[in-house]
Amino acid sequence: MIKKISLPRDPVRLKEDLDRYVKLALELGASASAIVSTNQIVVDERVRMKCRFPLCAHYGACMNCPPYTGSIEEMQKRLKLYQFAIVCKLDTPSDHLVSQGAHCKGAESLKGLQDLQLLYKIVSTIESTAFYDGYYLATGFTAASCKLIWCKDLPCQALQEGQGCRFQARSYASLEAVGIDVYRLATSLGWDIYPIGSSTTAEMIPFGSRYGLILID
Repeated sequence: MIKKISLPRDPVRLKEDLDRYVKLALELGASASAIVSTNQIVVDERVRMKCRFPLCAHYGACMNCPPYTGSIEEMQKRLKLYQFAIVCKLDTPSDHLVSQGAHCKGAESLKGLQDLQLLYKIVSTIESTAFYDGYYLATGFTAASCKLIWCKDLPCQALQEGQGCRFQARSYASLEAVGIDVYRLATSLGWDIYPIGSSTTAEMIPFGSRYGLILID
């Protein structure tokens, strides 16, 4: 049921809703989920630097990848406009993430792609639920390049003048694309996370993990 927008926010109802979103993430398949204050989220230029050095194949090829995701300073200002975020992680067998390489390239395997599509579904559902609960500025972020997931063999339509995204209801920038330090955020929550690089093999780590985040005003 769609709820009317109520301002200012009732802190009791806000806490109840945030708890419900955490539960919803778990019901949808997340391995873990938590409420965090936006003060806990660190945006660092060095995270974005990893998109360029070495250059990611999707840099500049997608509206939801750098440099189109705005500056670090812009993201820091955006975070200050929100109170809380729902963070969720999806643990996966390590070979889902590293069999074809690290980060975005992990989606090239079928299982890796399915993991990312599930994460996108979790983030999209929570964002949509929050929107219809009256948190009309709820905004989601996920993992990897949306182009690799939805438009792998197509040009990004959103980069063409006068055109919008083909999948605007399920297309997101990754946390890393806006400079969010996912490793720092995960460890602050007590969650295990492992550094994965191009030389990582499945035997080197017990599991892989993907992360999503939804900002709630």
